[in-house]
Amino acid sequence: MSLLAHAITSAPPAGPLGVGLRGRPLAWAEADGVGLWSTDWDPAEKLGRADALEHHGLIARICAAQACLPVRFGTAFASREAAAASLAPRCVELCAALDRVAGRTELAVTLLWRDHAGSRLEAQSDSPPGAGPGRRYLEAGRRREARLRERRARARQLADRLVAKLAEEPRLVWHEICTAEGVAVSLAVLVPSDRALQRRSELEGLVSSFDDVVGVVNGPWPPYSFAEPAD
Repeated sequence: MSLLAHAITSAPPAGPLGVGLRGRPLAWAEADGVGLWSTDWDPAEKLGRADALEHHGLIARICAAQACLPVRFGTAFASREAAAASLAPRCVELCAALDRVAGRTELAVTLLWRDHAGSRLEAQSDSPPGAGPGRRYLEAGRRREARLRERRARARQLADRLVAKLAEEPRLVWHEICTAEGVAVSLAVLVPSDRALQRRSELEGLVSSFDDVVGVVNGPWPPYSFAEPAD
């Protein structure tokens, strides 16, 4: 029998949290001021989508009881002793991370380029009249590079607008730009739990004002993007 991990919290635990996956008891492993909630698990059993959804629901329940750091679904330990041993070398960093997320929940913002499909067609078709294959290839490459520079500059502007609107400490905001084709900005922020819906509404109003991207705001949910200790 092994342990399927769910979330790290401060020790001692806030109190009984009900059952774990598939109605099984929750297990607690502790080391130097932090602890890990897990479910007793047979390694021979296969995990499925229903288990993943239950895992995330369990994390939400733990976070509602006390500050927690979600653990990636499928993370397992051979025993409580092994789980505690994994925490021990990182206790100081984990305590700092728990302090960062205390009283806060995560909102996530994704900005998608509106003209993503059209820009690809433009890059393929806009070639000088009468140009040979080599010339067309070089010109297309230059156009792509120029467009990427423009896109990155615009994405940085959009990210700066979001960060300024949030007015949160830098350690409470994570963002990246142009992480995938069609994506301008991916951002996550920790906001006070009691103001999360208000902040979500404010962000939805801001992203709807951008004319070159489609904005999607998700959450509030547990601090998935801030589960690792800060560098």
